[in-house]
Amino acid sequence: MRLVIKREKTTPAENVPGRLYVDGRFFAYTLENNAYKIPAGTFRAYDRYSPTNAAYKVHIDVPGRQWIMFHGGNDALVDSIGCVLVARNRINPDYIQGNASNELYAIVKPKFEAGEPVTVTVKNPTRWPLVFAVAAAGYVIFKR
Repeated sequence: MRLVIKREKTTPAENVPGRLYVDGRFFAYTLENNAYKIPAGTFRAYDRYSPTNAAYKVHIDVPGRQWIMFHGGNDALVDSIGCVLVARNRINPDYIQGNASNELYAIVKPKFEAGEPVTVTVKNPTRWPLVFAVAAAGYVIFKR
């Protein structure tokens, strides 16, 4: 199973909004604290009991870090230090609501129990749309 976070912007905002896809289908909105966001890349996911949340959560195996997981929250500056907040609704780019972490765990749990691999891929926004927009407008940019 593949979980993919597609970030929508990374700077200069303090909160980094994104969208979470499960096997290619949109699942929920995400929010990360820009100062503590996980790096772009692909990581192994695993289940682990979170005493803070009093529930099992989907954790992300980020090298050099511990307890990085998907959990509920509204504002990453207040509710997260490195974790990914996941929710059903986005109010604005800095605020989400409707915790979706328990639903996410319920979807992923059978894969964990079967010993099947689950990965989390984090993608930063691409700049290609700007290049295509410039090309479509008829501009040619030469680099010397």
